[in-house]
Amino acid sequence: MPTKVNDSEFIEAWKKLKSASKVSEFFKMDVRAIRARRRTIEIRYGISLPSESKGLGNSWRAQKGQILDKIAEHRSKVYKHVMDYELHDGVVLVASDAHYWPGIVTPGHEAFCKLAKQLKPAMVVLNGDILDGARISRHARIMWEKQPELKDEIHTVQDRCAEIERAAQGAKLIRTIGNHDSRFENYLSGRAGEFEEMVGTTLLDYLPRWEAGWALHLNREEDGWVCIRHRPVGGGIHSSYNSTLKAGVSYIHGHLHKLQVTPWADYRGRRYGVDTGTLAEPYGPQFNYTEAGPVNWASGFAVLTFVGGKMLQPELCVVEHGKAWFRGKEV
Repeated sequence: MPTKVNDSEFIEAWKKLKSASKVSEFFKMDVRAIRARRRTIEIRYGISLPSESKGLGNSWRAQKGQILDKIAEHRSKVYKHVMDYELHDGVVLVASDAHYWPGIVTPGHEAFCKLAKQLKPAMVVLNGDILDGARISRHARIMWEKQPELKDEIHTVQDRCAEIERAAQGAKLIRTIGNHDSRFENYLSGRAGEFEEMVGTTLLDYLPRWEAGWALHLNREEDGWVCIRHRPVGGGIHSSYNSTLKAGVSYIHGHLHKLQVTPWADYRGRRYGVDTGTLAEPYGPQFNYTEAGPVNWASGFAVLTFVGGKMLQPELCVVEHGKAWFRGKEV
């Protein structure tokens, strides 16, 4: 049996055997590794590798898998303008601007996965710019800098998202569209419009389990109304303040790579503006355009806690000196 199994060999074996235990025996690999590999491949290629276990056709596990497959099939075709959910009690993890880069797994991403396991969030939100899209940018290449191929970026995004999915089992998976994410579709639609609606021409095809749209609203029209969107309403150093002030609700955004919480109160009560930083390293290779200048950026993410339909003061996990810290403890 092969000691190293490529994706094509795994897919072929699964389609024939349709069982984690059988595939495990065939490849002489740990069954848990087989299940994790199956999940990663489903996410990476936007496919379903169904199992056929005798006596489990009507089980809860089998029915849940069928439901998830149907959801994935629907989500792989639709971007939503606005996503609406109600959340009475629970935790929401929000990370922005990961700019996932081949060969790099940052302390921010590792901490995000660890806290997803510990806090068991009701929802995980990747708030835009999970993809960088260096080679398909409207900006010119800087001298002879090395840029990864798009396919390698896509596979890295899929791998990192698969890690988050495994860590946050049971959580709703949401992503908002960032300006870098849209480079993928913008590049194709502007140059090869004839391929519209074909498989592989949208990021949705590569992340089928993630519901995607421009903005997420939690508890809309209620006292605890929260909007999560990639871009702020107002920019600059006071972006989080301007955004909650102008939006009239608690407003969670990314895009600027700053990490801060700004409270604001009026007759209607207390609300918050939050800039959720970046999961990337502020001086990583994705940001060579800064020309080694100082940036007011921070690696980290936000933790939102809802009680009785209202959001408590948001908490931040911040990366300092190469380590992630949350509530005064190293993650």
